[in-house]
Amino acid sequence: KFPDLGADSLKAYPHAARWLDQVQYCGRGWLEEVIDNSVWAKDCEITKFVDCGLMSGSAPLFFYGEEEGLDALLSEGGKLVVSGGGGGKSNASVVQKGKPNENSGGNNDKKPAQAAAGAAAAGGGSELTEEQKKAAADKRAKKAAEKAAKKAKNKPAAPAAAAAATLDISALDIRVGLIVKAWEHESAEKLYCEEVDVGEETGPRKIASGLRPFYKLDEMQNRRVLVLCNLKARNLVGFPSHGMVMCASNDDHTKVEFAVPPADAKIGERIVFEGFEGKEPEAENKVAKKKMFEKLAPDLVTDKEGNIEWKGHKAMTNAGQCSAINAMPNAHVA
Repeated sequence: KFPDLGADSLKAYPHAARWLDQVQYCGRGWLEEVIDNSVWAKDCEITKFVDCGLMSGSAPLFFYGEEEGLDALLSEGGKLVVSGGGGGKSNASVVQKGKPNENSGGNNDKKPAQAAAGAAAAGGGSELTEEQKKAAADKRAKKAAEKAAKKAKNKPAAPAAAAAATLDISALDIRVGLIVKAWEHESAEKLYCEEVDVGEETGPRKIASGLRPFYKLDEMQNRRVLVLCNLKARNLVGFPSHGMVMCASNDDHTKVEFAVPPADAKIGERIVFEGFEGKEPEAENKVAKKKMFEKLAPDLVTDKEGNIEWKGHKAMTNAGQCSAINAMPNAHVA
């Protein structure tokens, strides 16, 4: 048999080394297509060998024209499969190394395992070894895993997850409150300090409001208001404030007026927006961390009649709808 390829073999058979990386990718289908399309010179003989020991278990070798050592290969057990030509022999190669023939259909680019599989299927080569079959199966599995990983990476978020993350006005805890006491802040000229009853057992909350430019002190006393309750307590110029007295204002904030409940609404009752009944408000820490009020506030407005709504959903108590105290239309509420 032809010896295994090594340094000595390459020196002894230079034509094998010259064509090895090109022809090992050729399958029977490629050869037949080339012959059928008559791209070979008529005087060029084409010879294909299998089982000559040069490439055990892989695709067969091809030689073009008159090659040195051709008879020696046949005498060493090579099997002549295809031969053709017009009576003469040519030393010129029909296909240049690294430049597949334009009519070859691109099969020159096949990997060794693919070419061998194609040759075996066409009946032009030996059966695949178990090792080659395993390598081909591993390659297919790897490509499938890479494709699945890429698909998963590009997959958009599930609709259910997006729906669960939707923020709406029910996150806010707005309640009916009563200012039972108000006084001017001792050092902040725009702030009032207030004690506001929102129906809690712990008693009135302390809240600071920047309303001195808009209301006189006596107008603050015993005023029924809406209070945003699930805000974290913080110090405003040294005064501990826990909550916000809500007001309606125009775009440039030159006009401000209280947002108020109906006269018969009960102190401490939570304001519910139509369509969002039965939903509990979020905790203070979450409201602050997720900046929920800042995200919801742009849509908290009054309609053309001064009634309060969020995205068209009315702000309601058991006694009726909430509004701006002087029915300021198309105002922001905060």
